[in-house]
Amino acid sequence: MLKRLLRYLLNYKSNIFLVVLAQLLYAVFSIFTLSMIVPFLSVLFGQVDQVTVRPEFSLTTRYVIDTFYYYMGVVIARYGQMSALFYIAGVMILLSFLSNLCRYMGMFWLAPIRSGILQDLRHDLYERILILPLSFYSEQRKGDIISRMGADVQEVEWSVFSSLQSLCRDPFLIIIFVGTLFAINVPLTLITLIILPLMGYGLAAIGRGIKKYSLKSQQLLGRMSSLFEEAVGGLRVVKGYNAEEQTYEKFKHENFQFYRLNKRVFRINELGAPLVEFLCILVLLLITLMALVWLPTSATMKGTVFMLYFVVFARVIPPAKALVTTYYTLQKGMTAASRVYEIIDADEKICECQNPMAIHTLKDSIEYKDVSFSYGEGQEMHQALHHINLTIHRGQTIAVVGPSGGGKSTLVDLLPRFYDITDGELLLDGVSVNKYKISDLRSLFGIVNQDVILFNDTVYNNIVFGMENVTEEQVIAAAKVAQAHQFISEMEDGYQTVIGDRGTRLSGGQRQRISIARAILRNPEVLILDEATSALDNESEYSFQEALMPLVKTKTAIIIAHRLSTIRFADEIIFLKEGSIVERGSHDALMEARGEYYHFYTAQTEA
Repeated sequence: MLKRLLRYLLNYKSNIFLVVLAQLLYAVFSIFTLSMIVPFLSVLFGQVDQVTVRPEFSLTTRYVIDTFYYYMGVVIARYGQMSALFYIAGVMILLSFLSNLCRYMGMFWLAPIRSGILQDLRHDLYERILILPLSFYSEQRKGDIISRMGADVQEVEWSVFSSLQSLCRDPFLIIIFVGTLFAINVPLTLITLIILPLMGYGLAAIGRGIKKYSLKSQQLLGRMSSLFEEAVGGLRVVKGYNAEEQTYEKFKHENFQFYRLNKRVFRINELGAPLVEFLCILVLLLITLMALVWLPTSATMKGTVFMLYFVVFARVIPPAKALVTTYYTLQKGMTAASRVYEIIDADEKICECQNPMAIHTLKDSIEYKDVSFSYGEGQEMHQALHHINLTIHRGQTIAVVGPSGGGKSTLVDLLPRFYDITDGELLLDGVSVNKYKISDLRSLFGIVNQDVILFNDTVYNNIVFGMENVTEEQVIAAAKVAQAHQFISEMEDGYQTVIGDRGTRLSGGQRQRISIARAILRNPEVLILDEATSALDNESEYSFQEALMPLVKTKTAIIIAHRLSTIRFADEIIFLKEGSIVERGSHDALMEARGEYYHFYTAQTEA
């Protein structure tokens, strides 16, 4: 999982080089700053090693040290010990400035990497959300998907990409500090490196615990997001049925479970850093005692050098703690990343074939040949359509009627490939819909659903949604056909009025008319009206039909309706029941047959 996330780094190669260079220089300048302790203390206690001859230039550490001591000796000889202390202090200040400047520049160049990778991850996730078929969302809770887009991606940012700071800096510090310890005293450092790895087992166990509880925590957060989204979306029902207490208790239970898990994760996570610090100090004391007992030669080191050894070892502890914390943090991040990649890796199902055919007009017909369709998989499979045989010729108006749950909406959802058929063939102009370019195929259809989807934008942008190079005159003409122009003109900003989330500032009928205007503006080859007039009153519905009739006569139209009086003009009426066509014909022919349609129509008329 981490490898997949780190692939995003390939887009930032130049920045990575600059970050690594800056952090390497930071580590080098840091150790040089610490090394100034030895000459400072040597001068302070009068234990200076004189270098009387200026060293010859060479690319070695010895040359740098001897050169420094040579000039320090010159300063002492000319100006005295106090001036030498100021000389050393000035060098330390300069090295400290360079060290911290490199540290900042490393973070400066890391910022676009961290922000850019997060941007790339969100792009990939959002693109995948738009590509995945509707069947994927029928099996997922919307709130959980929103949680993955928000909370999980945010966790990846804090847990993984924020760790890049530590990963780009601390390994260099540890390597250079440990290398310095070897340079000072090899036996002591070997003892240190033998003891320190013994911490690993306990720290790994802590990491496994964090990963386990983090997964449960993120899943609970997704469920809580779903409950929150459902409560806000269904607030009218919650209040209408006095279910506030019941809804609150359900959320309260999930929230308490999340609190318990989060508490465990936090406690385990905070255990790592103090444990490392305690063990490092313990090791420091142990190696000191061991050095005095088993390595008496180390005790003969100058006091200043021995002090430097302990100072450098102490400086190993912070980056070691940071790396341990990074390890724990990465465990949490990997859990969140796995939930994000569940969506990115989800089976697309609706796939475009290689070298798809273009299609821009319906020349002949739409044909369902023994089409069957099932939702779900395995034991949860539900067959929604059974052996549908239907031909719709160009210019025909077909009405699909029947009881709820009979498969009417599913029948038309197969045309733009919102779902793919399970068995049979679905043909446009004699060619399987699977062989056409998906974007071309969907551009043929103008769809108006019963459940209107509008966006928190202006009326104008909702009508022209998905279209380019549209004139205002075309938008107004479409709105007039949909019987929407009058109420839009009466709004405070007319067509530039923002209609709120899902069009909440509009009535149900107004939302439906804007949706109809959107489909009309598209000027599609095939017009699909799925209960398009369900939210309109009788007068508005009649006006809409009067305006729409000329358009319908020039298009191929598929109309799904419960109000049977609105589809009497259709060329053919299909009566769909339990996923099968049980009757078909004109209104008059079906009424004369006195079958399912007759009883359905009569019952509605009497009601």
